[in-house]
Amino acid sequence: MRSTIDLSSSQNRALDLVTEVAKEKACHPFLVGGPVRDLLLGRNAIDVDLTLEEGSSTLARAIAKRIDGRVRSFPQFLTYKVTADGLPEIDIATARKERYRTPGALPAVSPGKLRDDLLRRDFSINAIAIDLLNGSLHDPTSGERDLKGKVIRILHERSFLDDPTRIFRAIRLASRLGFSIEPETISRMGEAIAAGALESVSKERLWRELFLAMDEQNAPPILIALSQQGALSPTIGSTLTREGEHTLERVRTAVESRPELDRYVLYTGALLRGLDATATQLEGSGFSQKRARSVLQIARELPRFEDALSGAQSDRHRFRLLRSMSPEMRTIVATEHPEQAAHLDRYEDFQRFKLALRGNDLEVPAGPHIARALERTREAVFTGEIQPEEARDFAKDLAVRYLKD
Repeated sequence: MRSTIDLSSSQNRALDLVTEVAKEKACHPFLVGGPVRDLLLGRNAIDVDLTLEEGSSTLARAIAKRIDGRVRSFPQFLTYKVTADGLPEIDIATARKERYRTPGALPAVSPGKLRDDLLRRDFSINAIAIDLLNGSLHDPTSGERDLKGKVIRILHERSFLDDPTRIFRAIRLASRLGFSIEPETISRMGEAIAAGALESVSKERLWRELFLAMDEQNAPPILIALSQQGALSPTIGSTLTREGEHTLERVRTAVESRPELDRYVLYTGALLRGLDATATQLEGSGFSQKRARSVLQIARELPRFEDALSGAQSDRHRFRLLRSMSPEMRTIVATEHPEQAAHLDRYEDFQRFKLALRGNDLEVPAGPHIARALERTREAVFTGEIQPEEARDFAKDLAVRYLKD
């Protein structure tokens, strides 16, 4: 099966290694889930996720020993992770059954057969296994048929009630693969949301799913679809505004050109734009106070800053405004107001500008007034308000005045 697929050399090495060690140790591994889905779709980027009915610990430790790698064990999930330089991570699990004690809770797992393991999965296209020893395909839920039909389909009617985070995964996967969600699955999704299923999931897990959506290359339509389904209500608290939808597209452009920006702050600010956002809506997100302020600044204060910038008559006035904005906020302004591009570029130049002057040069008692005077002097030199040779006297006079204030 896999010999006809164009895998990367590291993935091929990993699968060849697994097969070789498994034969030596009389183990019977299956490649399962997302990697099989991607192989059957001809997608090159796959993980190495393995399931065995027995012997998972033996195989994991034997592989690690062979390649001088490391093994991490997660006994509560019956899984192992093998890592080594030059190879992708190899995840090895014991085939298991799952039981959801309460809706939305993490499942209790127990050993099972391969069929049990496949039937516990989220969608039919993720419930396929390849026998690494003989290449045979195990497909108890007709996932290969759904791959050909480009359809996302749940495996049983309680799927979204047992694990409501599957709502996020269904929409993400449909967008990433260009698939549709089959009508019965859409219906069950709507019923689960209407029944409050997402309220049974911790805010932390919901935000984690939301951040995974933001990591997708096609994030804006995924976030819009989640909003339209009502899946964002437990976190964002309302449906996206039209203004917010437009901002999402601008955010995608920004993060593609400037990956150093905080995409989670940008996307969350766009989601909350125009919704009278509060810090309470960020509960469970894990945002620091600084990042939360940046989110709320985008959500609540963008119009005020835009008006103030359009009315600014000097560099000094603009710099004061731009200094109080987060980099993410300035990026939104730049994408929405091309006429401000030159001013924003000038502010970026100002941020890089260094003043050849130190506090000790001023011969004034130390204190916070020194930093304030030097910053004002740096601005004055950069904007041409004073000449560089005037900087020391200018800064000293300011420091003395600030000290007296």
